[in-house]
Amino acid sequence: MYIPHYYRIEDRDQISEYLTRYPFGILVASDGNKPIAVHVPWEWRERDGRLVLEGHVARNNPMWKAAPNNVEVLVIFQGPHTYISPSWYQEQNVPTWNYVAIHVYGACRMMDDAQLEVFLENLVARYENGRPNARLWHTLTEDFRRQQMRGIVGLAVDVARIEAAAKMSQNRKDVDFRNIAEMLGSSDIPQDIEVSKVMKTVRPELFGDPR
Repeated sequence: MYIPHYYRIEDRDQISEYLTRYPFGILVASDGNKPIAVHVPWEWRERDGRLVLEGHVARNNPMWKAAPNNVEVLVIFQGPHTYISPSWYQEQNVPTWNYVAIHVYGACRMMDDAQLEVFLENLVARYENGRPNARLWHTLTEDFRRQQMRGIVGLAVDVARIEAAAKMSQNRKDVDFRNIAEMLGSSDIPQDIEVSKVMKTVRPELFGDPR
């Protein structure tokens, strides 16, 4: 992914935070003739000092056969993003888009049944914990769990490298940067507000935070 140096995210903790907050990613691979893709909720883990993405697809989905045969696959994550109006600049300008995007590359492999069950336990717990009448994986009957597992395949991506970008108007002068963030923050559109929050962490000194 092309990333100008002022948009690049290098901090691993910041990348991990985005992957945790926005876990629904696109797995891209080749079936030997053409690119194929699938939208998957991912779990981000560290195993023996190595970073791993874990997800699953339907057994009827050809991805589980194709992806492990690729030397490398790509998983794309989209963070907060929104439109930036040229009316928010002091001088004449053009529209643009602010966004966070993360590309994760690595080799893909199939999980065995034991690994798949641990993954499902963790995945369900992440989204069910704290809900009224939570339905955790272990509360399901064993027969039902086995039946569900027969219909899916667990995939793990052993992370080789990560490319992360936060395009947040870093190339703009302070007066424009501040106005963009404030205009977004005053919007009633959730994605505008999310981008405003990210921008305020980029230049906190403009918003009364001297850190």
